[in-house]
Amino acid sequence: MRQFLLATTLIIVPVAAFTAFQFYMAPSSAQAESASMGDMAPFITIVSDVQTIAATGDFTAAELRITDFETAWDDAESTMRPLNTNAWGTVDDAADAALSALRSGTPTADKVTETLTALMATLENPYAGSDALPVAVTLVSGVAVTDENGRPLPCEDMLTQVREGIAAASLSDADMATVVDFQTKAIERCNADDDTRADAFSAQALAVLTP
Repeated sequence: MRQFLLATTLIIVPVAAFTAFQFYMAPSSAQAESASMGDMAPFITIVSDVQTIAATGDFTAAELRITDFETAWDDAESTMRPLNTNAWGTVDDAADAALSALRSGTPTADKVTETLTALMATLENPYAGSDALPVAVTLVSGVAVTDENGRPLPCEDMLTQVREGIAAASLSDADMATVVDFQTKAIERCNADDDTRADAFSAQALAVLTP
């Protein structure tokens, strides 16, 4: 869920051959955070508005209003997600379901109502089950691409690490070409809201940058 367009100017270099993903699972003993993510009232207000609009059958207007939620939620991610990754993920999943219901080719009243009701309930109590044990951290080429609960890291954050690594690196032309190739693919997948594959490409770039 993201309204995001990366604008990165790349130096044209020879493209290195793409290597297959290497996924590893690394267990984590850390407990999930139980801290509050902060004031949920602004998000609850927006979803309440969406429910009111959707009840009239005007799904176009409801979709427009839920876009306000999407924007506000994405803007708050960098602050809220680190406070409680489990709770943040629970709300994010519920929001994705509601967005999908309203943005389907032919929204149905039952599905829209169901997903909005679930989203509201989650916003009102996002911490239910947030003390569950973490699942695992996924590694690609030795670099973490998920949090302790198995959720992909924000692809923008990983791309920032790649850009900073490129700026500080002293690599051969061949290695830099490999890095830029992975970076290009990561940007493409991040623009498509495919955090999982974007993070995998970024991780492979970082592995070359920090051997």
